[in-house]
Amino acid sequence: MSTVSPPVARSQVPPPPPQQNKFRRDPRLASVYDSEIAPVWTQPFGKLLLGQVAPLVGKATLLDVMCHTGYPGFQLLQRFPEARLMAVDPSAALIDVARQKAGALLSRRVFLRTELGEPKLPFDEAVYDLVVSNLGLYDSAQPHLLLKELGRVAKPGAQVVATLPLRGTFAELYSLLEAELAERDTVLARLHSHLHSWPDVDTVRGWARAAGLDEVELVVAPFSLLFAGALDLFFAPVIEFGPLSAWKALFGDDLRDMQAVFSALRDRIERHCIPEDPESVALQPTLRRPFLLTVRAACLRARRPL
Repeated sequence: MSTVSPPVARSQVPPPPPQQNKFRRDPRLASVYDSEIAPVWTQPFGKLLLGQVAPLVGKATLLDVMCHTGYPGFQLLQRFPEARLMAVDPSAALIDVARQKAGALLSRRVFLRTELGEPKLPFDEAVYDLVVSNLGLYDSAQPHLLLKELGRVAKPGAQVVATLPLRGTFAELYSLLEAELAERDTVLARLHSHLHSWPDVDTVRGWARAAGLDEVELVVAPFSLLFAGALDLFFAPVIEFGPLSAWKALFGDDLRDMQAVFSALRDRIERHCIPEDPESVALQPTLRRPFLLTVRAACLRARRPL
């Protein structure tokens, strides 16, 4: 993992690019998200979330905020057979996919709505027995305010469980990019500002305290994404329709400089993937090393005070 340089003064650089996902902003990508992005990105976080949910009994009411196409909310219904689920997402296209998956449970135990969720959830205070959000804090423009909303709509004593990636995610790529930007002070400053926009453990705990939550715990469970090379990395839907736009935004309007840096970055990644003896790769392509990106997945587990 790379060592991140100290943050520069915010007045010296533009704000870091937003960490938005194209699949949520472009309705045409809903099916791509569900088939190619969710299995490698959303589901590992969702499994972590499911492992932190405490047992519920009876006709519990569940809320899944930023529900994507229904995972892991639908899995919670299997675990709690008398529960009912309200799931919301700002993308109508993703909700449509979730609606198809809900099948006969729709309007019986599953209720789906297209809602922004920001700056306020459209629900009364203290309504739900369990509130979850898988990657909602990552997708939110103001995650500390979203977490406060998750706590607001939870009943007293109810559990609030949310996942997100922490600072250090994609560190292998950021290390290579940082080296490539050594003589580009402006873009390097933007990169450092962007890196420090990722929350760390203390930041997330601070959000939970500000939201008034109790019994706050943060479970960190890193996992890896593997890529066959630079092209596989940059054209993988999880990258192309996810963080790639933020990486490109570091360069502002200077497309020529962006292209030069990404070309050099591609060469660095390819050198990593090719062993010292390139002739052996020609004879046996499986000898190429994968390029690994670490995802520092975390799950916040807390409760609204009684």
